[in-house]
Amino acid sequence: MSKNVVIIGAGVSGLTTGICLLRSGYKDVLIIAKHLPGDLSSEYTSAWAGASIITCAEHDDYRLHEIDLDSKKEFAYLADNVPEAHVIRVNAVQYLRNPDMSDKEAYWTKKMYDNFQIIPKKDLIEEASHGYSFSSCTVTANVPKYLKWLLETFKSLGGRIERQSVESIEQVIRQYQKADIVINCTGLGSSKLKDVEDTTLCPVRGQTVLVHAPHIKTQYYDDGSVCWTYIIPRDDGQVICGGTIDSVNRATAPDPDIAKDILSRVYQLCPQITHGKGPESFKIISHNVGFRPARKDGIRIEKETKFCSDGRKVIVCHNYGHGSHGYQSSWGSSQRVVKLLKDERISKL
Repeated sequence: MSKNVVIIGAGVSGLTTGICLLRSGYKDVLIIAKHLPGDLSSEYTSAWAGASIITCAEHDDYRLHEIDLDSKKEFAYLADNVPEAHVIRVNAVQYLRNPDMSDKEAYWTKKMYDNFQIIPKKDLIEEASHGYSFSSCTVTANVPKYLKWLLETFKSLGGRIERQSVESIEQVIRQYQKADIVINCTGLGSSKLKDVEDTTLCPVRGQTVLVHAPHIKTQYYDDGSVCWTYIIPRDDGQVICGGTIDSVNRATAPDPDIAKDILSRVYQLCPQITHGKGPESFKIISHNVGFRPARKDGIRIEKETKFCSDGRKVIVCHNYGHGSHGYQSSWGSSQRVVKLLKDERISKL
């Protein structure tokens, strides 16, 4: 297609959207962003993700079901066929602490994953009401390497990158006068863009610990009432241990007390992570803090038309607000952006 596209944001959403556009026939796609893969700013949410590709969708969130199913298909393909993407298949164990949960939730989970098994009540961890296991049908992404693969794939398809800060979509339209389409993939930045200022966005602080534990080949997830506990192995022997859900704390530096609590919970969930030697025996690589772009109404995938003073008409499309599931929903969300742009009859998905 001859239309010129400018994408704002080079996190997992912006890069994946760029790839989807180029694969679908768009020829001129430019990404502009303050942060790029390799940056370690707390503002760059994608760099700090665990990237466990297990859906976060509620059983009745049918929109997110479809988005996550489409994403799962792409990640499964990458795990099986594209080793340079650093996406791997792993077993998974998931515990939930919701005694009122209906059988419908289990049905949705079973529908999404092959080799799904319900863990017998006698084998559940303390205080868990339900549990599932999945054999080699869930995947994880090695975030730093996966982001760099996305960037290189985008460029290999003809995409271009420019590093710069953006204060508004109007600024981009003025600066890039050949742009026919501008796509907003700024995540939490959408609360600060002067002509977006989405007040329904909320930064949710997540703290994790990266450890060396190459013997861990299964991901674990414990849905606690106050915080999540999770263990996400990567393809290089490193494991992300988490985590926290904090919409109040804005500290960008890791909190040592929180880190200690995380490792204690992780050890309780999976003692073999330190070979049973206790939570003091983790081989720590780094402590990390990122802020998830939570949004009251979920992901915003919507387009609008901007009429410029010089007579130009520019299509603006939004793709942000993924909360804790930016990776899990990345391919499905980006595919819907392409669909929005190709179908003049619809304005949001």
